[in-house]
Amino acid sequence: MKAQQETAMLKEVGASGQISLGKKYAGQLFDMQIAPDGAVTLTPVKVVPLTHAVQEELAVYKVNPAAVGNADSYYTPERMARRAAAAARSPTENQALHAKWEEDNKDAIEAMNKRVSKIGSMARRIHEWRQEKALSEAGAGNDPGAESV
Repeated sequence: MKAQQETAMLKEVGASGQISLGKKYAGQLFDMQIAPDGAVTLTPVKVVPLTHAVQEELAVYKVNPAAVGNADSYYTPERMARRAAAAARSPTENQALHAKWEEDNKDAIEAMNKRVSKIGSMARRIHEWRQEKALSEAGAGNDPGAESV
């Protein structure tokens, strides 16, 4: 078996931000990793298309991008995969994950419960504000000395 030898090359990045690797690599795809120290590693990769069954499963989660706030990144392949995995979990697994999340966030939940007991929930405060506004508008309409606009 022929031993592969490493080749070191010095390449300059052009004004457009590109480098040329040569015709030998034309049309190939590379995974580019950038290390914290700035080192760039290019690894040749082969891309395998999703099977039809997987595409159909992921398509279940697609929606009209105009209907969501951040249309560009809302349904990334990673997010669709997480949603598919969540849909495949059993009720027992969901309950265990819920209990773990609740335990991990116990302090934040307790702090929020204290805050809500002090000042009320946002829904309650909006409801009370709307009632006060309706009463003040109704009172202003019945005031004979009020100016009409």
